[in-house]
Amino acid sequence: MNFFELFLWFLIFSFIGWVWEVTLYYVSLHKFVNRGFLNGPYCPIYGVGAIAFILTTNQIPDPFLRGLAGGAIACVLEYITSFTLEKLFHARWWDYSNRPFNINGRICLYGFLLFGAAAAGMPYIILPFAAFTGSIPEPARTILAILLMVMFVMDIAATNQSLIKLNKALREYQKFLDRHTSQFINFIRKGKRAFEMHFESGRKKARTILTYQQRRILAAFPGLESTRYNDALQEFRALLNRNHASGKKRKK
Repeated sequence: MNFFELFLWFLIFSFIGWVWEVTLYYVSLHKFVNRGFLNGPYCPIYGVGAIAFILTTNQIPDPFLRGLAGGAIACVLEYITSFTLEKLFHARWWDYSNRPFNINGRICLYGFLLFGAAAAGMPYIILPFAAFTGSIPEPARTILAILLMVMFVMDIAATNQSLIKLNKALREYQKFLDRHTSQFINFIRKGKRAFEMHFESGRKKARTILTYQQRRILAAFPGLESTRYNDALQEFRALLNRNHASGKKRKK
């Protein structure tokens, strides 16, 4: 086992996590959504958790203790990730407030039990993947890992740039909403039609702001809330939902 092999395992488990997230979403809402934070088919937090289990809990012989340690590690990782993403992008990417035994909506008992079970079985889960990566001869394995690593870093850079632009767009749209609040109230009093006409200029602006990747992120995280520009974010979301509903009606 070396760094490059660990990276390949990281990508494998990140992909498995992505499949898990997409499947859960599809079962719940009956539609496919790329649930990854990044563009590629992977959820890095699952990969990081798996590698953390392999490097730490695999040395614990008792499955029960291994599960407890793994669940604790996963919860710490998830809490830190949630907190860091919120501070970086001023948004909450997931919220477990409606689940029992949660801490600040960032982690919950369900996640602890799920990842604890994964950690308990990790010594056996890793075997086929270790056999697969071990079957790739050197230096092909190293070259493959480096190529995938470059693609992964590029994905991170592209997503980060897109999110920065999205936050900027939300800030500008929030200013637009705040600037016209008093006018909105007057239009509401005059009737729904006048209110919608006044908002139309903002909606047209929103259509030109959001890129495909930003629309994908909003669809992938329906519970996403901006801690600074939430009114603008929810207006964007309402616009996307409205456009989606209109598209369905036209198809019918």
